[in-house]
Amino acid sequence: MIATVGRADALAACLDSLARQSHRPAEIIVVHSGGDPDTRALCERDWPSRGLTVHYQPYPQKSAALQRDFAARRTAQPLILFSDDDVEFEADFIERLFEVLSRDAAIGAAMGRVVNHAMGEPTPLWRFYRHLVAGGDRATVPGAVVGAMIPNGFPSAVSDPIRAEWLGGGTTLIRKAAYLSVNGFAPYFRGSSPGEDIDLGYRISRKWQIFYVPLARCIHHQSPAGREGVSRYQFLTVRSRYAFCRASAGLTAAVSWAHLAVWAIFQTSSELGQLRRGRLPAGFWSAVGGRLRGVWSCVGWDPAAEQFPEWHVRHVA
Repeated sequence: MIATVGRADALAACLDSLARQSHRPAEIIVVHSGGDPDTRALCERDWPSRGLTVHYQPYPQKSAALQRDFAARRTAQPLILFSDDDVEFEADFIERLFEVLSRDAAIGAAMGRVVNHAMGEPTPLWRFYRHLVAGGDRATVPGAVVGAMIPNGFPSAVSDPIRAEWLGGGTTLIRKAAYLSVNGFAPYFRGSSPGEDIDLGYRISRKWQIFYVPLARCIHHQSPAGREGVSRYQFLTVRSRYAFCRASAGLTAAVSWAHLAVWAIFQTSSELGQLRRGRLPAGFWSAVGGRLRGVWSCVGWDPAAEQFPEWHVRHVA
């Protein structure tokens, strides 16, 4: 399943890497929320000659979570590979994830390693954050989710699979049964849906096992043609983190607000730390403004009461 906003060049590289898989997917559903004609034309190329069946689906709203949910509920396949449109996979990526899933029916998902985005040792500031909000051993447990939806990374020099509480939305092979057992992506995610994969993985990990598979390798190019600007992204990030604490982790409103406030302080401090280089990061004030608007929007909001848009429900029914 590939959610795209219309980045045909990046998507072409992604599809090419899927065509070179030792274990090719039975079908690929590309859910396109952009208006460009190039993406559809790309999907309608002669992919069957390369062993792929590519289905093109237009979608009315730019929302990574909704687009992925749309595809996941429409497929009849028991296993789903979630991919971003700007990811390239090594040839044995799916095979290595499939091998882990096949070990035990209790394993609900397996995610690979993004080799150009290391998630290992955090900075001293974020190590302090983890110890402050998690305490004890949990602050450093690989693959744990702590505080306001902060995922712990994994050791770099490992080859064996490691249990995790989160998954990567663009690098994961997941059982459809596991996906549906938690009702998929939460309906409170919109736009670029920051953290929708961490939230989904956390909820799945309460019922199933999730593994990080370091030998399943890929590259995430992070195309510059993103879904929204800095302010909007930070606005959505704040809402996602509050919703995670309140709805997915089941924390009280007071504790959720405390986690959100602590995260915002550390995030802003991290950005201010760049003053040591002589300047603030680009878009700093837009980011701060977006976070403030996000905080204000959470006042009186009950994310657990959110529902999928009616038009989305009609399309996936």
